[in-house]
Amino acid sequence: MGYHSGTVNVRTSLALLLALAVAGCSHTKRERANRKRPSRIENAPLTITFFDLGQADGMLIRYQGKTLLMDSGESRVEDDAQRVHHISKALEEAGNTRLDAFVVSHYHRDHVGDPKPRSGMWMLFDDGVTISTLYDRGEVIYGGGGKGETQREYEKALPGWLSSGKVKAHQSVKVGDLIPMGDGLTVEVVAVNGNGRLEALDQKDPSELQHFPASENDYSVALKVTYGDFELFAGGDLTGSTKHRDFKGHREGYHDIESSTAARVGDVEIYRADHHGSQHSSNPCFLKVLRPEVAIISSGENNYGHPTPRVFDALQEYGRVYITGGADPKVKAHVAPGLVEDDVVVAVEAGGKRFSVNGKDFRAKSEEQEAAVPDRVTECAEKPMTHVDADNE
Repeated sequence: MGYHSGTVNVRTSLALLLALAVAGCSHTKRERANRKRPSRIENAPLTITFFDLGQADGMLIRYQGKTLLMDSGESRVEDDAQRVHHISKALEEAGNTRLDAFVVSHYHRDHVGDPKPRSGMWMLFDDGVTISTLYDRGEVIYGGGGKGETQREYEKALPGWLSSGKVKAHQSVKVGDLIPMGDGLTVEVVAVNGNGRLEALDQKDPSELQHFPASENDYSVALKVTYGDFELFAGGDLTGSTKHRDFKGHREGYHDIESSTAARVGDVEIYRADHHGSQHSSNPCFLKVLRPEVAIISSGENNYGHPTPRVFDALQEYGRVYITGGADPKVKAHVAPGLVEDDVVVAVEAGGKRFSVNGKDFRAKSEEQEAAVPDRVTECAEKPMTHVDADNE
């Protein structure tokens, strides 16, 4: 009897050690797959850095000496609040703290920052960064609700930025606008202010936007970046589902803007996931049109459920997923294979046929290869996607 009991204990111990070894091996493989390595693409004319700002956004495009920064947000987690300095440091190391272009996707603190305490754009200016042309979505508001606090602070600060020379020029964009970045690189505005959907809804049924004003996310500026065969989409917090939300009397509505944007975007190599991987974005049709070989999710410590497992799993069906800062503890174990917990750096070789992400090489798809994809989808149905799950986002 004693011999049998000892055998069971030995077997149990061996099983436990094996399980720990497998878990450790799996964890090591994830770290090995996601860690940053030097790119094998030398002298890349185009690089894109997705900064780890925690639960906030900042994407820097560098092309043949020119620079474009999309967003510079503030994380609400105190430990991450100073991460915006990483952007100015990167510019200093490149030898020029003047940005040729800064694109504000929309007026939320995790994309713009705040003057009290100073964060985001305000912190960049304190670091000595200046902007040649500042692009935003303008002052448009449909329906009730009025302007949010971040939009009011931004508009209040803008005249002073212009008069002081921190910003040389300012422009509000519309769909189809091109942001000049030099020959060979196209940066096109493919969505802004709801792509006409909010305006049409306001005219058809004004009461809806009065009772449930459109979320600021619906107004997001979205860009498509094209360099040869290489294509990238970045759309702020663009929404992909339609639902009404009520938080203790604070009402707002989400509206599917992704579906009306899909046809203008098409198949891309890199998708900077909308709204930090929220369940209300990256709708199934939108992803089927974009079919990204690589998806990059900018998220950090949060309690919004970001990035949601539904979006993470869907993106993995198309390719590789990189998550910059972190995730909601409730979903962290599920999305662990994508965690980087650092910046994600993309390098694109001359001509755009090959690119690397944190040192891992990928081949860009040609137009012929995109057209030959089985069951290819090039646009979404006119009827907006709906989503009825309760949430706290």
